[in-house]
Amino acid sequence: MSRATQAEINLDTSVIINYVFSNLPGDLEEDRGCQRLIDEDSFYTVIGGKAEGELDALCDRRYDLYNDVVEFLLSTDNEIFDYDPVERDVHTSPNDERHFRSDIQMNWYDKPKREQLDTLRRCFQELEVYQIRIPEELIDECFPQQTNADLLDRFENELGVGHDCEILVDAAEISHQHSIDVLVAVDSDITDEGHVDIICDIIEDVLGVPDLLRISEPDGV
Repeated sequence: MSRATQAEINLDTSVIINYVFSNLPGDLEEDRGCQRLIDEDSFYTVIGGKAEGELDALCDRRYDLYNDVVEFLLSTDNEIFDYDPVERDVHTSPNDERHFRSDIQMNWYDKPKREQLDTLRRCFQELEVYQIRIPEELIDECFPQQTNADLLDRFENELGVGHDCEILVDAAEISHQHSIDVLVAVDSDITDEGHVDIICDIIEDVLGVPDLLRISEPDGV
């Protein structure tokens, strides 16, 4: 399909993560409408440097987590419920720990250990593949991380949404420079209606362009 007929969309890290983990074995996540955005030819997809960096870091952490769980289950008589990443020599974020408790321990507790091990091995093998394929094959264009100190300061001072401030700087500058004006996120602070209004006001104040960015959930595109 010609790019001229495709809808151009910028993907937040949350969309990419949902795409990857809803495709991994073990029913880790339900698709939140993200698979069609990446798999269908009707979309031209881009990501900013911050999103790409966050994806890399998350894949590295969870690869190490899954590998450590496999080692734990093989080297002890314990069950998967006995594993606690906080007590292990593995780096995890609070989101990784919630993911492990909710998506793996709570959902896999009744599976035989052999099946748990097999699924975990397949997860970290496929995760490694997606970490490469997302920027190289599945996303149409990856932009380097953008800088705009004025935008970043305003986002940090008026929104308080953590790392999403850098995602928003990327999105605003990509829209300003390349006219890709739709940022898609799923279950994120930046899709909150109150935040969206503040984000648009800040972008207009700093860059002097109204309606430069539209923020949407997947079902809105």
